[in-house]
Amino acid sequence: MFKIKLSPESRARLDAETAELSRLYTLTNEWLAHALLKLARMAQKATPEHTPDAYVYNSRLIYGVLPEISRRLGTVNLHLAEIDWEMQEKSDYELRLQAGYCLQNIGDSRLPGWNLLTSEPANGNPVVFAIDRLCAGVLGDKEDVLVTRMTEIAHHRNVHYTGVWAPSILKYA
Repeated sequence: MFKIKLSPESRARLDAETAELSRLYTLTNEWLAHALLKLARMAQKATPEHTPDAYVYNSRLIYGVLPEISRRLGTVNLHLAEIDWEMQEKSDYELRLQAGYCLQNIGDSRLPGWNLLTSEPANGNPVVFAIDRLCAGVLGDKEDVLVTRMTEIAHHRNVHYTGVWAPSILKYA
C-alpha cells in the first residue's frame, strides 16, 4: 500500500532488496554462510572506520558475530581479523543474543553490505535467517531481543511466529 507513494527508483530498490532477501532465505547453510560473509566483507570495505578492535556494535557485527555465524554454518575461510576468540567460545544461544544486540543497536545504512544487514528483522534479514538455523528462538525469552521484537511485530500483523523467521510473517492478516 505505501509503495504507491514512492518514486519508481525507490520501488525498484525495495523490490530488488526483497528479491535478494528471498533468495538468501532459500540458500543452504553453506551458501548462506558464504553470502553472509560476503556481506560482512562488503560492509568492512564500505566503512573502514569500523575495525576489528573497535568495540562498537557495527564492528562487532561485521568482524566478530557474522564471521562466527558463517564459520558455524560451514565457511572456514576467514581472514585473521575476522577470527574473534571470544565469539568462538560462546554457545549458539549466546551468539544469538550477540547478533540480536548488534541488530538492535546499529543504524540503517545504504552502504554496500549494510543495506541488507540492517534490514528490519521482521521484514527479512540474512543475519536472522542464519542465527535461526544455529539456534531457534524460544517464545517468551525476555533476554532474546530478536524473539521479543518478532513476537511483537507478528502480533500486530496478526501472523503466527514460532521463534524462527519465516516468509509468512510478511503476509499481514
